[in-house]
Amino acid sequence: MPAWLEVLLNLSGFAGFVALATCGASSSDASGTDPIHTDER
Repeated sequence: MPAWLEVLLNLSGFAGFVALATCGASSSDASGTDPIHTDER
């Protein structure tokens, strides 16, 4: 495998990880206000 292809795969994997980390943080904050996840019955 060429070196430039390995670098490209590493950068795309890192970018995907950062995208998931940022989107996951924003969606987990919103899930706290979701009435399904409350303990009220």
